[in-house]
Amino acid sequence: MFILLIVLGFLASAYGIIVGAGGGFILVPMLLLFYNISPQMAAGTGLAIVFLNSVSGLYPYLKQQRVQLYEGTFLGLAAIPGTLLGNWLVNVVNEQTFYYAFSVLLVGLGLFLSIKKTPEISMDTEEFQQETAAAKEQKSRKIWLTLAVGIMIGVVSSFFGIGGGWLLVPILVYLFQLNMHKATATSIYALSIYSLVGLAAPIIREDIDWEILLWSGIGVLIGSQVGALISKRLTASTITRMLAVIVILIGITLLV
Repeated sequence: MFILLIVLGFLASAYGIIVGAGGGFILVPMLLLFYNISPQMAAGTGLAIVFLNSVSGLYPYLKQQRVQLYEGTFLGLAAIPGTLLGNWLVNVVNEQTFYYAFSVLLVGLGLFLSIKKTPEISMDTEEFQQETAAAKEQKSRKIWLTLAVGIMIGVVSSFFGIGGGWLLVPILVYLFQLNMHKATATSIYALSIYSLVGLAAPIIREDIDWEILLWSGIGVLIGSQVGALISKRLTASTITRMLAVIVILIGITLLV
């Protein structure tokens, strides 16, 4: 059992760090399939794994100077109300209905990423720092957009326990015009902020399997470092294809 958890933790962590997610998208379905735990326990344990993965993977990304601290901090803080809402929804919403609706959205997003060409952005736009009247208006719209995106990501992350980076990365690339490598690193940074807050409710409800977290966490700590090194060598289009694959798989998993 413990060997399987270490291997799963390693694979989920390495893949998750590469695509800017936390790795919960792999581990949570595996926990539901192979371990006798409730969806609430799987979600809580998955969120703990996501936090561990994002924190351990953040250091190499900071060293590579890929993290956009301003945008990442704003998104992370904006997601905090969403994590609280998601923790409440997991106990009151009809999960099956939500899973079906969300799975359709994910499959559509995955197909979009597969078909649409990844924008080749060599330098991030700095709209937040411009001072013209038009730029100030654009800045205001972007702040409200960031707030809305943050809340949505927080809800998704805590409700499913799989983090929200796989949804945040395409938003950062196509709406915020960050290049893929900086988008994935910024997503991991934001994830480390709001997943920490989201962990409060599962800990209070005792919805975390600490034994699973312990063994899978060993693999997570190793996989996050390996994933960060591999990511540096991959092209933006390759990361996009990897992200598209995992988004479609998440959507299919939710359906079944």
